[in-house]
Amino acid sequence: MKRVMIIIAVCILFSSLTVVSAEYSIDISGLKQSYAVGEQIAYTVLLLQDGKAIEKNVDVVFSDDFSKDVIKINVLSNVQNVLLVNENFSSLGWHVKVSHEGKDVTRSFLILENPKVEFSIEGDKFIIKNKGNVRYTRDVNVKIGEEENVYTQNIPIGQEKIWILVAPEGTYNIEISDGITKFIKSNVHLNSPTTGNVIGVMSGEFHTTGFASSTLDPDNLDEGWISMDKLPIALVFIGAVVGLLVLLFISRKFNKK
Repeated sequence: MKRVMIIIAVCILFSSLTVVSAEYSIDISGLKQSYAVGEQIAYTVLLLQDGKAIEKNVDVVFSDDFSKDVIKINVLSNVQNVLLVNENFSSLGWHVKVSHEGKDVTRSFLILENPKVEFSIEGDKFIIKNKGNVRYTRDVNVKIGEEENVYTQNIPIGQEKIWILVAPEGTYNIEISDGITKFIKSNVHLNSPTTGNVIGVMSGEFHTTGFASSTLDPDNLDEGWISMDKLPIALVFIGAVVGLLVLLFISRKFNKK
């Protein structure tokens, strides 16, 4: 009986040593330094146990350097996997992290810039959609009939900017270009009686106030000391104060006499 117990103990000890000696190593192969939008990221999670390749489910996390975009995937190790780089991938440094049984590894890569914009006209609205993976900051040339003006843009990724087309009542051919993307629409009917003979575009944010925008970037107007849409009100206030001071000065002169 004693001998049997010793044999059982030796077997248990041997089994525990075998489990303890099982070592994992993990890595990622197949990555390139950079990828373009529309390209596939082909990668393989290399998982070894005691030097032998094994197939197990492992957690993979793709994220940009600011962790704004995070993609979590569970894949099989030692099998090639792919991830499509779509338009939502921001143009930043990215990294991929793989974890398993307390082991993890991280590899880095870049997503190349993909500037892309879409112009459209709906009624009297001129819409700019940023469909690229970088902020859209190009100057846009807008030609309404024979009148031509340039407007600066500052549109974040995935967002759009709405401008109001203004012109006296009539039908116009409109051409829009930023030097790369060009958009043309003929026979657009416009009628802007409140703007007189002005022809151009007006920022949608200021449309309800009745103040036409300038060619400055409308997204950054509020960063100045005085907002352009509040400037006329400020001038009226200053004029009223100056007038009151003049009246007060005249009143004191008469009182002294």
